[in-house]
Amino acid sequence: MLNSLWWMIFYVLLLFTSLLLGIRYGTVYKKKRSWESSGIENAIIGIFGLIISFTFLQAGNAHKERSANLHREVNNIDMLYRYSRELPDSMYQYTRHMLGNFLQYQLAYEKTDDITTFSNAKKISDTYWQKLQRFKAEATSEQVDIVNKIAGYFEQITAAVTSYAYANYERTPVFIIFLLITVSLLIGFLVGFMNGIKTRVHYLVPLIYFVTISLTMLVISDLNNPRIGLIKPAYHHIQAAYDFIKQQ
Repeated sequence: MLNSLWWMIFYVLLLFTSLLLGIRYGTVYKKKRSWESSGIENAIIGIFGLIISFTFLQAGNAHKERSANLHREVNNIDMLYRYSRELPDSMYQYTRHMLGNFLQYQLAYEKTDDITTFSNAKKISDTYWQKLQRFKAEATSEQVDIVNKIAGYFEQITAAVTSYAYANYERTPVFIIFLLITVSLLIGFLVGFMNGIKTRVHYLVPLIYFVTISLTMLVISDLNNPRIGLIKPAYHHIQAAYDFIKQQ
């Protein structure tokens, strides 16, 4: 829910409302009594900045991890395909066909988010592993060395794909997001109030706060949910590997 577009629109409206309420309360407050700064306003805003930095860092690291898994997968696919050329033609062609179908299902999964395509890719990998082990049992000593190298790269490919798939659904804990939202609204009210109590209300600071926090929360939400967000790992390496294998 906290990662949906509708929630972000609702949050932006809440943030804007908190600023307006703060300004309104400040204008009413200054008519009845004078305001004396407590001196801890900057400290409160500083704590809020730390919370944003922590959440931003966590979301950014998750994005880097997803990209690293994709790069690791493509690198291992390249090495596996290179060594498969040294196998008998029938096994080489089977490997090439398997990699093509595997990448095709993975690309379809990234575009459609259909879990069946991911399941099909896993079935293909399981079948290939069994085929590889049967071939190894009948292979020559030189071929066994090649098969062992292929098996190592294949294990790293499946590990990278699995890690990437699970990482797509890992989110920043809801309590941290709730804390960030709550504090941002309270700070918004404070920013509005501090401008409302002045003799002349200045809207520039509340506007800058509104734009900055809105964009920051949108980016955090986008990084936190690559399945529906705009910030996604680049799939062009996967696409390039698929195109190369299909052209062979």
